[in-house]
Amino acid sequence: MAYIEHFSVKTFKQQLSERQISLAFQGIFSQDVLALIGKSLRNTQESRVIAKRLFAIVIEMAQNIHHYSAEKQYSEKDARDIGVGIVAIAEDDDHYIITSGNCIIKTEVPPLIERANYINGLDADELKKFYREQRKMPQREGKPGANLGFIDMVRKSGNPVEINIKDYDETRSFFILSVKVNKEL
Repeated sequence: MAYIEHFSVKTFKQQLSERQISLAFQGIFSQDVLALIGKSLRNTQESRVIAKRLFAIVIEMAQNIHHYSAEKQYSEKDARDIGVGIVAIAEDDDHYIITSGNCIIKTEVPPLIERANYINGLDADELKKFYREQRKMPQREGKPGANLGFIDMVRKSGNPVEINIKDYDETRSFFILSVKVNKEL
């Protein structure tokens, strides 16, 4: 209760505005939440192409959270555990920045960093080829599209993915993923 007493909606709104955050969500990423995010993005003043790219990247991030978050909550509607995380969209004059965050098991950190670095080092043709190769690979641990998310985000945004890892507790890290989408096509 003490937290609520010190929380100011006005201050929070000012902070969101100062950082030009147009959308922020924290919780479980169900189909209903994704539908609301999609509706919000369709109502942006940007072109349909940019809005579609933003939504596609948000979907990729939400799927990463859904499948790989070390923190899960039970969804009554879906009758299963769903990953918990955060997604936010900020913008400035030239681009949008889509950021997600969720807990992951610490042993997953090195392969994530290695994969992101590898994908960030590929040019457009190499990305396309690598994407095709990965689509042919068997699913990892029964998770559909495993390994395609980073590739897809880089291809859709035209920019590298940025990863930041913070210690969370003894066994988990907090994984922050950011992607910049230029407003100019």
